[in-house]
Amino acid sequence: MLHRTIIVPKAKQALSQSLCAGLAGNAGAGMFVVGLSASGEAPASHYISSGQISDDMAALLPCSSVDADGNVTTAPGHPELVVSLAAQAGITVTQAQIDALYASVDISDQEPFAAMARLGLKMVQVPPPMATHPAAGARW
Repeated sequence: MLHRTIIVPKAKQALSQSLCAGLAGNAGAGMFVVGLSASGEAPASHYISSGQISDDMAALLPCSSVDADGNVTTAPGHPELVVSLAAQAGITVTQAQIDALYASVDISDQEPFAAMARLGLKMVQVPPPMATHPAAGARW
């Protein structure tokens, strides 16, 4: 198992969710639900998931590593394998779609807040629902 922080643009959220759930099963379900934006306010421009992933999944994905001086090196992963693996999971994608996905996501071995800071993103703050008294309808 390897730690990865994966940040995807909103436009790639649905495809990323589908691929992760299809290729990683239950471990990949429910990803990319935490929204990010430059201001921390809605609407979200990106979505993030961070945690342990299998070695096999990590090998498929590109991964950026950031050294103490802030230098970034990126391993390319294996996008050429994703189309056939997706097909085995019943997901139809083209190599062009996968290449575009890989070009648009940020995957790193950084902790989530470090990766978000590097990209100038903050978690979208969702205000809590207003509590009301059930009988009077007044705010508590």
